[in-house]
This record gives sequence, C-alpha cells and structure tokens, in this order.
Amino acid sequence: MKTWLLAILIFSGCSSLKKKDFERELNKPIEEAKITANPEDEKLLDKFEVHTVEEAEPEVKPVVETKTDKTVAKTPTKPTPKKVTTTKATLEVKKVPPKDYPPEVMKLNQKGSKVWAKYKSNHPIDEKMYLDIHYLGMTVGKILVVNKGKKVINGKEVWHMHARFKSAPFYSNIYELDDTVDTYVTTEDFLSIRYSLIQRESKVSVDDLQLHDRDQLKTFWFYKQKKVDGKIKNKKVENFIPHFSIDPFSVLFFYQGLPLLDKDVYEIPIINKGKMLLLTSVVEGREVLDTEVGKKKAIRVHATTQYTGETLKSGDIYFWFSDDEKRILLKAQAKIKIGSVTADIVKP
Repeated sequence: MKTWLLAILIFSGCSSLKKKDFERELNKPIEEAKITANPEDEKLLDKFEVHTVEEAEPEVKPVVETKTDKTVAKTPTKPTPKKVTTTKATLEVKKVPPKDYPPEVMKLNQKGSKVWAKYKSNHPIDEKMYLDIHYLGMTVGKILVVNKGKKVINGKEVWHMHARFKSAPFYSNIYELDDTVDTYVTTEDFLSIRYSLIQRESKVSVDDLQLHDRDQLKTFWFYKQKKVDGKIKNKKVENFIPHFSIDPFSVLFFYQGLPLLDKDVYEIPIINKGKMLLLTSVVEGREVLDTEVGKKKAIRVHATTQYTGETLKSGDIYFWFSDDEKRILLKAQAKIKIGSVTADIVKP
C-alpha cells in the first residue's frame, strides 16, 4: 500500500515525452472508472454521481397562463438554485457515530480534527503543474496535476482535483501505461467524497473507485482488475472512516491550506482501498530550489505513513512547496527499493 505520489513514481516507469506531445496527451478527455457493481449498489453510485454546478440548478421553464381564448407566456422567473451544502468543518462531529464504530477510528478522527482546525481554503483553479520524473540519472516520466474547479456531488459543492501520467513512445515498446487520478473534496471543509484511479497498462487494466459516505462515516471501495490473459478480479470493501480524512492524492492540495510553519507537525488520516493510514508530516524548514522555472523559495515537508501494524516499506517521502500564497508543488522525492525517485516542476 502506497501513497498517491509514490504510486505515481513507481507506475510511471522509465519514460519521456516531447513537451508538446506530453501536454496534448495529458489533456485528453477523462475516462470514467468501469467497475462491476451489484444492483443494490446502484443507489450508492447514483448518490456519488458527479454534476456540474449548472446541472445542479433547476431548469428554467416558462409559465403559461390561459385567459379566455388567449394563451400568454409569462417571462420566466429567476430560478432558486438548488441548495449546495458548504458546512464549515468543526472540531467535533455532530453526527453520533454508530455503536459499532471502532475506537481506533475515533482516535484518528481526534488527531485529524486538530489539523482541520488550522486549514483555510487556498486552491487556485486551472493552474496546471507539470513535473518531470527522474530515476537513476534519467528523466523517466512526466505528470500533470491541476484543480479543475467546482462540481457538485449529492448536493455538496466539491473541488475536482486531477492528475494524469503516461509512458513515452520509446518506453511503450517495453511497457505502456496511461494512468489517471481524479478526486473530489468538499470546498469548505476539504473532506474527500469520491476518488478514482484508472490504470491502463500493457499487462493490466485497473479501475479503482472509492466513495466516502460522510452520512454513514463509511468508505466503499470498488476494484476491478483485468489482466492481459483476460482474467478479471473484482473486489468490494466497506469500512468505517474518520469524519476528518482525505484520500492519498488530495493531500497534496490539503497542504496548500495549512500554515506550514517551521517545525509544525500534522497528523492527517488518509483513506485508501478501504483502509486507514496516518500521514505524519513535519515541516523541516525553508530553502531555495534551483528549478527549470527559476530559483524558488521552498518549504520542505517530510511525510511518513503508517497503517495499523504496517508501515510504508518504500520509505519516507519529501515534498517541497513554494513559499508563497499558492503553495505550488515544486519537488517531491521518495526512496524505493533501488535508489530514489524525484519529481521536479517544469514548464509545460
């Protein structure tokens, strides 16, 4: 089990693309996850369907009034938009947890509440971050990360965070991949609602859909894997989650809303594949990075993850964010079995 960034670094393999080709490939239309669901799951899937803000508003229809033999079309009245929930995060969960709610999950929620109390929304829209992946002295891949703006899920306004990474022509002869991550978090309190990982690779095709129901304090994980021999493996996992929790991808954006003062420590509950892990982040200090987009003042964050009885075997991860209001991801580094993998910001 790995965090989103480390998964990207490992899945990306050894690849490179010309900048124009890369930008065109990574901005292709988003593919929906194709999971196998039972009929009883349809209601759950409908609840987490993604809508545009415009779709969430009622349709305007003219009012027709009949007077004697004449039909008069009145001017349409301005519609009342459908209520979109944007409840501010609180330190206590108002909803009483079920009787079988695990004590260890409650403890994670208490840790998370301290972090969310420091969070303030800070997420520029449509500002694309392109990063080169380096391994063993070579540029081995590229990633696009972007906030695609506001959507609506189950009447709640959400941010749509998106990432895409793809193999290059020379490496595709060995192993081809086209992977996409999409996550949706509430705009006011930054709680994950829906997360999907789509992997289209030479030897395997994976559709990973995770729905986080804050009404039930539960996560529902749907997983479909199709191998090159045609064999299909399906999974479904249901589990309790803390109220204050996010998915492994949106944590990159969550950092943008935190103070990130030197020596700060943040314990962030992460939901992934029906399990919970605690991401401990320590702000180690400030430094200046020499990047392709120029010298940048940066904040260095050291992150470690731990499941119950299981740690991230591939090692710790370091993030460098711009030391300004935007908090853009400038660099990330993770140790793996052989050496380390680095992601560096580049021009599109």
